[in-house]
Amino acid sequence: MERESARALSPEVIMNLTTRSTENLPTLSQVFVHSMEGKTAIVTGGATGLGYCVVNRLAEAGARVVIASRSKEKGEKAEREFREKGYQVCFCQTDVSKVEDCYQAVEFAEKQYGQVDILVANAATWSMYSYLDMPEEEFDRILNTDLKGEYFMGQAAARSMVRKKIPGKIIFISSVARKGSDAAGVAMMTHYNAAKGAVSSMTIGVAKELKQYGINVNCVAPGGMLSLGSITNTAKLGELYGQEVLAERAKYSEGTPLAMNPDVVALVVFGMCTSMSDFMFGETVDVNGGALLSWQKQPWTYTMEGGKPGATD
Repeated sequence: MERESARALSPEVIMNLTTRSTENLPTLSQVFVHSMEGKTAIVTGGATGLGYCVVNRLAEAGARVVIASRSKEKGEKAEREFREKGYQVCFCQTDVSKVEDCYQAVEFAEKQYGQVDILVANAATWSMYSYLDMPEEEFDRILNTDLKGEYFMGQAAARSMVRKKIPGKIIFISSVARKGSDAAGVAMMTHYNAAKGAVSSMTIGVAKELKQYGINVNCVAPGGMLSLGSITNTAKLGELYGQEVLAERAKYSEGTPLAMNPDVVALVVFGMCTSMSDFMFGETVDVNGGALLSWQKQPWTYTMEGGKPGATD
């Protein structure tokens, strides 16, 4: 045994192990370009914003994608636009706040394409209310979509994967708001903070249960993005609290990173759908442009030309 252990640790064995670690690997093209071919994905909230960009990337890579969206008009428009690109997509009208709709979306995907390999549980909404003003119906509306919707959409997809023995991928979508970063200087998103924080915690628990079935569960937490929702929800805030709060929000949000195209986040979500995430379980990946960092505003170096000079006596 000692001789075998010594031989196992010999330089020759170690060198061979190093060499073998790069042999017979899938190419990067296979991982990121062709890995979706023959797979079926469901993207909730896939008709606009981040979801639309995720659908675009998955379909571009060859996946068959079900766009699950509450809006019939927006869903049919998205389906039409993607089909004009030659992508395999279908729209399924889905309100994820209703558990039966979550299961119907999975059944629809199975009927259309045979199975579900990937779920991106992206559908969400948000609003802004003072904690002291929060109506119960508004709290319920946000939690039912952003937390309950992801929970049961994940359950429906997972049951399909287990039944068909699919080693699938489930990606939940949280938010930088899970760490308390919401509207700088204004806040007023306690219900959204609660929902998105819970999604990250939920991811850990679901991942622990589903790993035994070969299902890989992780989460992506975006920061601010320029989207239809960000425009319309801000307008609603002004209706409730007047123009002063909009001015306050604009003043304090100047330094907050904003993704001008949600595709920068969608690329990370896409990566999590590939074998890139095979050794990740229950993780939440933050993609927020450094929203929680205190950025240095100017260079301070006395050794580099162009930097601030050092102290002088």
